[in-house]
Formats: sequence, structure tokens, C-alpha cells
Amino acid sequence: MQPLISADNHVFEPATLWEERLPASMRERGPRLVVDGDWYVMALEGMPNRKLTRVTPPSESAAASGRDAERNAEKQRRRAVLGRSGGADVDDRKRDMAMDGVVAEVIYPTFGLFVDMIEDAELAMACARVYNDWLADTFIGAGEVFVPSAIVPIRDVPSATAEMERVAGLGFRSALIPTTPPPGIPYNRPEYDPIWAVAAEATMPLSLHTGTGALPSAEKGPGGAVINYAKVGLLSAETLCYFAASGVLERFPGLRLVFVETGAGWFAYCCERMDEAFEEHEQWVRPKLAERPSHYAKSQCFVTLGADRAPLLAREITGIGPLLWASDYPHPEGTFPHSQEAVTRIFEGLSDADLAAVTHDNAARLYGISA
Repeated sequence: MQPLISADNHVFEPATLWEERLPASMRERGPRLVVDGDWYVMALEGMPNRKLTRVTPPSESAAASGRDAERNAEKQRRRAVLGRSGGADVDDRKRDMAMDGVVAEVIYPTFGLFVDMIEDAELAMACARVYNDWLADTFIGAGEVFVPSAIVPIRDVPSATAEMERVAGLGFRSALIPTTPPPGIPYNRPEYDPIWAVAAEATMPLSLHTGTGALPSAEKGPGGAVINYAKVGLLSAETLCYFAASGVLERFPGLRLVFVETGAGWFAYCCERMDEAFEEHEQWVRPKLAERPSHYAKSQCFVTLGADRAPLLAREITGIGPLLWASDYPHPEGTFPHSQEAVTRIFEGLSDADLAAVTHDNAARLYGISA
């Protein structure tokens, strides 16, 4: 069995987490589980409700009464909250990992991915701290096989810097910032430098996961589902350019970025396109970097891949070092419990060394995993 490290797995954090732990004055604005018609939904200030599961059908409710009805309602609520049993249980996750040949995993939130959508910086940070504390209690100390990623909203740089320092002190080896920054404050702005400095000093890679910072479903017209799905990779491509071409990565050589669940074929395109502009339009280029932009992208940035072959075919351009395999457990579109078969199929033709690099060694070096 090929030992695998998944650079993108998820936890189903309890949907009632913020209702229970946020300050009382914020609970009606933070993420909360509510009933909307026939559905349990996750409500969050500034976001459309996200459907989770149906409320008990009327026929079932009518057949129950008193304590039975209460039990049925609670069962439905728990089903909405918990999802797959391995989602938030350490032992269940270890069982599933062993079944799939996964020796370590980087863990991202489910509902928590949308915290960055909250425009109120104080509320967003309060929600992030609640999640980070729960995540630390659950996974930090449960073994190096777990690499949970803390949420760090960036609308207020001083509080973001303080939270980055705090989670580093808690033992986190990964932090999540939005793929799309707040409007009017792109990632080439020097205001963010304190955040990059802390992450670089702590050797903590910063992840940019699909769907963070902006809704990935803006197009509702013909072709919308395909258009929206394809656009998430384009958003990551744009963000990569902001970091590499602006000099951020040059000024912070210890900074590492991981682009998660946005495909990876765009990475080679960005490397070539940025270099072409850097060389062919030199008279307009500012700043004058010591190396071509692709140098910083290939040495300091990483992209996760699941079923896409394009980044493997383009490794002559990017090298093998930036590529990280991911299973997306426990989401239904992921490869669990058939990751071994998926890896065999997707990586057909790669040398043993390249296969080991993408599925294990690159992530092991990035996150300090010895498994």
C-alpha cells in the first residue's frame, strides 16, 4: 500500500459550535443551525443560508408524539450537525486513514470556510477563535498525523497578526487565509506584511482554499455550474500572481503558500505568463525582482491536486516540488475509501520517485511530518 499524505481533508465541525461558544451578543450573527422551511440550514451574517438536511418529514412527525417526537427531532438535528462519523472524531479518522493508506492529513473546516465572508472584522475574528480553540482541543496533541489548519481572517491586520501568533503558540502548523482578499485591499499591499512576517518566522504555511473570501457560485445563468467550478482556479491564479510578481514572496523568503482544491493546471500557465511579462515588458515592470516571478512561485508555492492530470503533464515547467496530492476526505467527491486505486490510475507513468514526492514527500517536508 502506497503511504499517502493528503494535503486537503476536512472536518465536520459541530454546527452548533458557535452558538454555544461565541459571546452571547454575537450568537445571533455568527454561524448557527436553524430551520428554514423543510430544511436545517447553516445561517451566517452576510451569507445565503446553506442547506444541510431535511427536517423530519411530516408523516414521521405525525406518527410520533411527546418524548418520541423530541427524540426524532434531536436525531435529525444531530444528523445535520455531524455528517460522516469520522468527520470530528479522532479515532474514527485514524480508522478511515488506515483503511485508505493515508498516514497524515491536513485538516480544513467545513462551515468555517465561510468565516472570511463576514464583513464585521470583530465578529469574523471571534468566530475564528472559537473554531481554532475547538480544533486545537480536538486535534493538537492527537499525533503529528493530524495537521489542522487554523482560520485567520485578515480584514483587520493587527488582530490577524495577533491570532497568527496565538495559533502558532498553540502548535498549529498551518493557517487558512482567504483566496480572495477583502475588496480594495489586494495581497500586494504592504499593510499585510506583519501577517507574512509572523507566518514566515513560525514556518507556518498559509493555505488559500477554494471558496474562501468570495462565493464560488456567482453565475446563475446558462452554464453556471461549470463556469463557477472553473473560475475557482482562475481566482487562485490571480492571487498567486499578486504574491509572486509584487515582491511579497521575495521579501519574505520563508513564506509558503498552499492553493487548495482549485485544480492545479493553471499553475504552469501562471509561471510562464508571469515570466513572459517580466522579460518582454521589462520597461514597465515594478518592482525589479532578483529572479523571475516563476522562481518564487515554484520555490514557495504549492498546489493540491486530486483527479487532474494537467499539473503532472506540466511538471517539466513547474517541477515536481510544488505538487501535493489530496483526497478531500470525507466529502463525497473525494477519493476515500478508494485513494489507493485513484492514485494508481491518476499517477500512471510517473517514476517511483515522482509518485512518492507528490503523494507523500513534498507534504512531509512542508509540514514537518515524519510518518
